Amino acid sequence: MIISAAISHAEGDTWWSGSLELDDPASFQRIQIDDPISLELGGETFQLMVDNKTLERDGIGMPRFSVAVVSPTARFATPRAVPLDRVWDAPVFARDAAEQAVGEAIEWQLVDWLIPGGRLAFHEAAPIDIVRTIAEAAGGVLETLPNGILRVRHRFPVAVPAWERAAVDHVLTDAADNLSCRESHLLRTRVNKVLVRGYLPSGGGFLSVEVDARPDGLNAGQSAFYGGDTAHLLVHAGDDVVLAEPEASVGLLLPGGWQVLSHAQDLVFAGTATATLDKPAIAIDSVVWLGNDLGELTLEADRRTVSASTDGVAICRVAYRSLARAWGLVSPESVGGLDEFPVQARFAGTAAEALGAGGIFCQRGDGAFRGADVSDPLLTTDEAKRSRGRAEIDSGEALQEVSLVCLHRSGFMPGQLVEVHDALMGRSWRGKVTSVSHSAAGPRLTTTLELLKNVPTPS
Repeated sequence: MIISAAISHAEGDTWWSGSLELDDPASFQRIQIDDPISLELGGETFQLMVDNKTLERDGIGMPRFSVAVVSPTARFATPRAVPLDRVWDAPVFARDAAEQAVGEAIEWQLVDWLIPGGRLAFHEAAPIDIVRTIAEAAGGVLETLPNGILRVRHRFPVAVPAWERAAVDHVLTDAADNLSCRESHLLRTRVNKVLVRGYLPSGGGFLSVEVDARPDGLNAGQSAFYGGDTAHLLVHAGDDVVLAEPEASVGLLLPGGWQVLSHAQDLVFAGTATATLDKPAIAIDSVVWLGNDLGELTLEADRRTVSASTDGVAICRVAYRSLARAWGLVSPESVGGLDEFPVQARFAGTAAEALGAGGIFCQRGDGAFRGADVSDPLLTTDEAKRSRGRAEIDSGEALQEVSLVCLHRSGFMPGQLVEVHDALMGRSWRGKVTSVSHSAAGPRLTTTLELLKNVPTPS
């Protein structure tokens, strides 16, 4: 028999967790770690499993038998789940990738968008962390329903300004429900405008021009040129750069073929997991760690940033290849009667947005309070970016934390909208549930809620 039970779920915690106290030694002995448990509490059924069990003796009274429980979705997290190395090489919808990670259906209540091939990659990640990363990219949260099914929803299912006119999930009154209420002052930085990008810009685009100085290159090792000679140049440009027509102060610039170049570079990791190559790479051929080993290197979308498996202080020697366009600068025999003269060649370009990199502004009202820019490589559609932007703006509204204890009520979940009537606390108000806790001790059943209440302030 269960003497007491407590179970709770907070926004961001992914699953329900709680504890049961038993009075039957035989039942306690039979219970094993990871055993499934179906708990009925106040008419609501929770599918759970045993997380751990504890026996306590004080030498005077009867031993205490307690069992910690969690939702069965905890099996997708460390230490129960085997870490995954996974790359989605083909384009995949966010929901499909999340369900593939855990191997089962997810109740999806968030925008679903197409992620390009190669953009979604994980190293030694628990399945639950993959789903959480995808959800959070678009302003979502991951949680578990009482029946043990994963759900992904928007952090604010109803936008804060719409709370007053939206349908509510629960109504609580001081006459029938409320036992206690505590309001807290919560300082928040107001945000009503945010820029959301697919990923961090590459600093305006990469462009470099140099004389081909390779001994076996197009200039055959020549570094000094004379009137009438052709000096071969190598131009490296990032994928996001569109070249304009090059110009020369004298002579002609003629386009040539593509050249594959080999490079060796020592990359320095100064307590980070990223470093930058001198040129955009088409392939990394070898990596030699000179001391500390931070693991496998991954070439990011801009083809210059490389990411290690872990951060740290380290140096690695990298051999890689790049692709450059050759240009020939053909000079005249003489200029103004001079057979020795300088020549100026100008290459310029504009940085174009790569897929998913385009930034959009999300704004509410006058947009006078701009929040920190958001950059996430998984955000490749405007719809997904708007979803993330709204989550950031809703979080930046004037929100106050309220703790409320009421008689037990079933069906509460984080994210729901609640209307509260309590004459002694002032006017009625609405708020979003961020945490639910149910407790039962004998016949007494109570529910504790943490809510966010909107307290608009003058602009």
